[in-house]
Amino acid sequence: MKKIILFRHGKSSWESGVRDFERDLAQNGVERTHKSAKKLLEILDFHIDIWYSSPARRAERTAMITASYFTESPQISLDQRLYTFSYFDLLKFIKGLDNSFETAIFFGHNEAYTEFANRMGNVFLRNLPTSGIVIIEFDADKWEALEKGRTLNVIKPKEL
Repeated sequence: MKKIILFRHGKSSWESGVRDFERDLAQNGVERTHKSAKKLLEILDFHIDIWYSSPARRAERTAMITASYFTESPQISLDQRLYTFSYFDLLKFIKGLDNSFETAIFFGHNEAYTEFANRMGNVFLRNLPTSGIVIIEFDADKWEALEKGRTLNVIKPKEL
């Protein structure tokens, strides 16, 4: 069984003159990310084998805040291919993961995350909010064999 955690980056700042890639988290983005990370740790009943993040500043900071809640100090791999808003790019990346990993967490962007949750999970989301998390389990032994899975949890920080 393979499991994926998609953690959408926290609400970002919209400072003028800052490129999209370099936008940082807004203060309420930091606060909501802490809430979601705490809730994730509370409900998690399995080990996360590998951590990936888009290298965009807002996604990387969301990953770093979340990692601070885990005692094993996970290593976060930044990958340019995850700076995507495309479900198809995200799915291609995930299907290429090393099969020795059972679970993976990703920090990144919409529309890719909402569309992935809707196409690959079994709970419809109008929108995965910033600092929102969806956990999906797949009845597969190999990443490349992923088909529609089962949504285990959805965390929305405004509901915490």
